[in-house]
Amino acid sequence: MKKNKLAIIMLGAPGSGKGTQGELLEKNTGFKRYVMSDLIKKELTPGNKLYDKIFKQGILLNDNNIFDIFRRYFGSEEEIIIDGLPRTLDQAYWLYGFLLRHKYEIELVFLNVDEEKLLSRITSRRYCPKCHRLYNTETKKPKKTGICDDDSETLIQREDDTEKVFGERLQIFDEVRDVILDVYKGDIIEVNGDQNIDTVSRDILKKIIIRN
Repeated sequence: MKKNKLAIIMLGAPGSGKGTQGELLEKNTGFKRYVMSDLIKKELTPGNKLYDKIFKQGILLNDNNIFDIFRRYFGSEEEIIIDGLPRTLDQAYWLYGFLLRHKYEIELVFLNVDEEKLLSRITSRRYCPKCHRLYNTETKKPKKTGICDDDSETLIQREDDTEKVFGERLQIFDEVRDVILDVYKGDIIEVNGDQNIDTVSRDILKKIIIRN
């Protein structure tokens, strides 16, 4: 009897570790992984139509652009991981229908995290502009406050890691989270994303194996 095709969709708040867990899942299973942000970057090469549309005309990517890009790279492999899609209700419906038409069983892995702790952790991140070593003012402090251990450079904070910017990103996610989960109800694997990286990875693998 032929094994069913399987599509794993990664969903989690920004900073929840979704990308890291997607990478580990790919490494541990050999599934083909589609990262939507990477696919978009491949398309945004100078001179092509999409590049001109965004950078010359100032037009934002719409859902149809996203769908076209995904279809262009999609290879209909037996087991796949999707990261960065869906981000809206319309994308959730489109992807669900697309995968069903291609005969996939669907599992949405939702990394559930405490967003107040997440906000604190992310806004505490700092990095060295020279060697790019990462620090955290709460959990991974440099020996000398604000200074890189390796090259004595002054540590800086990414713009996306400020409370204002990251708070806005969390709010956008919260506005669509429940409606996306509602589209995939019955196909959701919920994992405690506040655990350490290895424990989260083991939980995801265990639950995927049990469900399939």
